[in-house]
Amino acid sequence: MLLVITLSATAQTSNKEKSKKRFSIEEFQSKQRKFITEEAKLTPDEADAFFPLFFELHKKKWETNKEVREKVGMKRGAECSDEQSLQLVREFAEAKIKIAELEREYVEKYLEILPARKILSIQRAEDHFQKEMLKNMWKRGKERKREK
Repeated sequence: MLLVITLSATAQTSNKEKSKKRFSIEEFQSKQRKFITEEAKLTPDEADAFFPLFFELHKKKWETNKEVREKVGMKRGAECSDEQSLQLVREFAEAKIKIAELEREYVEKYLEILPARKILSIQRAEDHFQKEMLKNMWKRGKERKREK
């Protein structure tokens, strides 16, 4: 969910002329790859082997979350019954379980190409990247408020 929030917020950039720039997944992934590669000290060969799997996992996670978001979106604006709410809560929980299972599956794939210490470094770098993105979004939001 944090990645989805980050992707959405990154798409909302503006310059002095307040022109809108379209979000580019390629640009985002390029920044993410560069950041993680530097932070985790990956060699070019390690990065080339790792990132296709990394981005494949993130695409699957995004798709899993998208399914639930679409169901919730259909209910937006309408009151949900207790039964519908219960169903949505369970679907969110199932999505989280599916994502955890995907992460476990991909950790095993990562271990086939990288040592565990590198994977741990990558996980820390990914967390750091997300925190930096959120910090930048927060900063841009404050700057926009000052401009108004």
